Amino acid sequence: MSDNSGLAAERIHVTTDGTLLIDNVDCTVARGSLSALVGPNGAGKSTLLRALTAVQAPTSGSVTFGSDDLLGMPRRQRARLAAFVEQDATTDSALTVGMVVALGRLPHQSLWEADSPESAAIIAASLETVEMTTFREREFQSLSGGEKQRVMLARALAQQPQLLTLDEPTNHLDIAAQLAVLELLSSLRDTGVTVLAALHDLSLAASYCDHVIVLSHGTVVAAGATESVLTEELIADVYGVTASILRNPITGKPVIGFSPA
Repeated sequence: MSDNSGLAAERIHVTTDGTLLIDNVDCTVARGSLSALVGPNGAGKSTLLRALTAVQAPTSGSVTFGSDDLLGMPRRQRARLAAFVEQDATTDSALTVGMVVALGRLPHQSLWEADSPESAAIIAASLETVEMTTFREREFQSLSGGEKQRVMLARALAQQPQLLTLDEPTNHLDIAAQLAVLELLSSLRDTGVTVLAALHDLSLAASYCDHVIVLSHGTVVAAGATESVLTEELIADVYGVTASILRNPITGKPVIGFSPA
């Protein structure tokens, strides 16, 4: 049984072909929060997310969620607890959208439960949540990048995870769809799901996320409450640009403007 603490990673190292990609990272994500992982291109965000979810096992370190050892547990058990949405989804199989989303139910099913009414209802609800119901019989490979992203999010929702991690979930999406995804992640947070998303857009992170982890050159350089961490000074240091933090006159949420340093 998990306790009430969230995601905790300690001394995460990732080395590939002799190159150190993630260097002694410690980070935490509070249970039931929406947190952002940010940093310049090449900072190691995707690599760290893959290590935290054991998609790519770290060279060393530990990752827990509550009292559960994410790296040490069997893959099927981990998939009942945590879901990961990659940035660019591909499959070599000729699967329909409905079939792809149904894969999210596999960790919860035995063979004879595959077509249970409960699973069918969860799959339908997941598709509806990301507004892809009418695409259910479409071949996944025929979709645009943004449509594929929404299908993979539906697949993750079908897993009914307690921990949801996402690598650039707004990639390929237009502005309206980006906002819809962040609103969806906010609603999941409000139901108790712990969400960690790598985000390229700092304004989205500032507007929606409770907590932010800033990664640079494979190390965590800052972490904490979003408004206290994403300062103009930190953005200048990490990204090499001049930043101005303003307020959206409609929503009151932070908006970050940039100019060359």
